[in-house]
Amino acid sequence: QTAGRILEKPFNILVLGFDARTVENGVEASRTDTIFFIAWRPQLKKAGIFSVPRDSLVELASFGRQRINMAYVYGGYELTRETVENLLDLPVHRFVGVDFAAFKELVDLVGGVEIEVDKRMLYTDKSAGLHIDLQPGRQRLDGEKALNYVRYRRDPLGDITRVRRQQLFLSALAGELKKGMTPERLFTLIRIARKYLQTDLSAGEILVLYYLFTRLDPGKDLTFATLPGEFYGAYWRLNERELKRMLEPYAMSGPEGELKRKGAAPK
Repeated sequence: QTAGRILEKPFNILVLGFDARTVENGVEASRTDTIFFIAWRPQLKKAGIFSVPRDSLVELASFGRQRINMAYVYGGYELTRETVENLLDLPVHRFVGVDFAAFKELVDLVGGVEIEVDKRMLYTDKSAGLHIDLQPGRQRLDGEKALNYVRYRRDPLGDITRVRRQQLFLSALAGELKKGMTPERLFTLIRIARKYLQTDLSAGEILVLYYLFTRLDPGKDLTFATLPGEFYGAYWRLNERELKRMLEPYAMSGPEGELKRKGAAPK
């Protein structure tokens, strides 16, 4: 079964953070505000966590060159998965979708996350119901403040700087989860997952991933990286040569590369 194979075979998970926006016809449509690709490689005893900037200019099947975060608007999870697989030349085995409510509850579950806020963050977007007001310095952020921290993007490099903050926050969150995960918290985490998360991970796969996570050192065994590129107008134009070099240690071949997802796609 796939749950057991996670211990021995490469395993890739696509993580999407959703942001609901109103499109032109007045209908709410979800866009992927955050995209992470997690590649577990047992032969390395490490996991690579790759951020895909939402402004990345990619080829969307039947829709031409677009920002990658439009894939979910046009074709839901299936088009998003296909686009990411084509971009990285790696298969997606499982999917996790996270909304803002799940993120806040998870952070509050571990009692907040200690992080160095790099600068004063003050921003209001009434249309999105967003008000950010964070002071600089090291501090413990609760769920609401943590969400504001990872959403802030008023920087010269905009989303690219925000992605780096998200990586720093995820590393800190992993540390909090590792040291503070009791059986009671684990059951609460499962409840949050059932209530809020969209995923095709089975219960067995979640338990195996948790088993692996408890044996990883977040500071040494989790590698964070952003897909390389440069801004081209409002788009992030990817550097294909650097991207291939970055992903080379995580390349898959043979039967491992052909491992397919099982089960229906999440709605």
